[in-house]
Amino acid sequence: MVSKEEVVEKLKKVIDPHTRQNVWEMGLIEELEVKDNEVHITFRPSSPFCPIGQQLAFAIKRSVEDLGVKAKVKVTGYVKEEVLNKLLTK
Repeated sequence: MVSKEEVVEKLKKVIDPHTRQNVWEMGLIEELEVKDNEVHITFRPSSPFCPIGQQLAFAIKRSVEDLGVKAKVKVTGYVKEEVLNKLLTK
């Protein structure tokens, strides 16, 4: 099992190329729950029309899954959130 601190460290490595800041410090992660071998994350892009919202969501998922856990990422506040959330579950 991973700790919340380990997940946060991974999230700090996911950088928004427009701001050059990480998604954690930008406050784009609204919820973070570590439970057994699953990590549940709610991600809100900086804008409903964020041009890299999809790329950031998948980068978050990959980064956390590098820890050997299942990452369940939910996107909220994004114009294409329904489609993106379906893609993230595959």
